[in-house]
Amino acid sequence: MSFNLNFEKITADDDQVILKALSEMATFTFADTFRHYDPADLNAYLEESLSVRALEEDLKKQANHYYFVVLNGERVGYLKWIFPTTTYLQHVKLPYDRPLLIERFYFLPEHCGKGLASVALAFITSFAKCEAKADFLYLSVWEKNYRAQRFYQKHDFRTLGSFDYPVGSVVDREFLYGKPLGSLPARAEG
Repeated sequence: MSFNLNFEKITADDDQVILKALSEMATFTFADTFRHYDPADLNAYLEESLSVRALEEDLKKQANHYYFVVLNGERVGYLKWIFPTTTYLQHVKLPYDRPLLIERFYFLPEHCGKGLASVALAFITSFAKCEAKADFLYLSVWEKNYRAQRFYQKHDFRTLGSFDYPVGSVVDREFLYGKPLGSLPARAEG
């Protein structure tokens, strides 16, 4: 049995086939996670945020980093992080200067629970420490995504606060999770 896991960078210069594959995976995994949305609201969100057109625009932003998670040659998930950014941080006060936001961390359902997420998180953490020189990782988790909450808690993320995230007529509560990276000292509060 072979096990070959790697990460395939996605850029704005990639062809439409790759962008379509990203859009399809992003749309499927988001819809699978957020089944509770009204179909019209969900479709509007998917078109606005995860269509090929929307992803093309998002990939043009230098702070955005997208990767496919590839297991034995098959794309099984995707990641997106933003650095630098302060998105969602208006909800909390942090003593860090260089936070990195993990905005999308999704796997196809049949590949969940197999240990791939821990490797993907280590990949992001390596980028954050070595390339970005980030001092803090953070993300938001839907209040009813208990599996994701347990995963992040197991990896030393702690709840920082919460905020409302509207999608059409539904307003979800999101928990903001974060953890210091330890690669750089935290700035003193003052």
